[in-house]
Amino acid sequence: MGEGIDGIVVSNTTVRRPQALRSPTALVQEEGGLSGAPLRDLSNHVLSRFYRYTKGRIPLIGVGGIFSGADAYAKIRAGASLVQLYTALAYEGPFAIRRFELELAHCLERDGYRNVAEAVGADHR
Repeated sequence: MGEGIDGIVVSNTTVRRPQALRSPTALVQEEGGLSGAPLRDLSNHVLSRFYRYTKGRIPLIGVGGIFSGADAYAKIRAGASLVQLYTALAYEGPFAIRRFELELAHCLERDGYRNVAEAVGADHR
């Protein structure tokens, strides 16, 4: 593409409030960014759009709603070369990383991929 971009972080927070959000009304109506599981689907959708737009030529960092290796895998299949954990680490601490690693390895093996690089953008092939 030639823009001099080394990568794009896609979808950290959103000001949207999904219909399925189950929180006290005061919190749902609160202004500011929403993070974590409630934005997972929206984040994956935006990530897919970025991957299609960039034709996979720019590394994308998938962020938002990652609470398992399967969540990370969904971001990878949508086009993420890397994923960033944040809210899950705040809730579960660093021990979550090993669980994520094992779950991600299971997803890759189940679908016949030898490594993450082979799965990047798989939903678009």
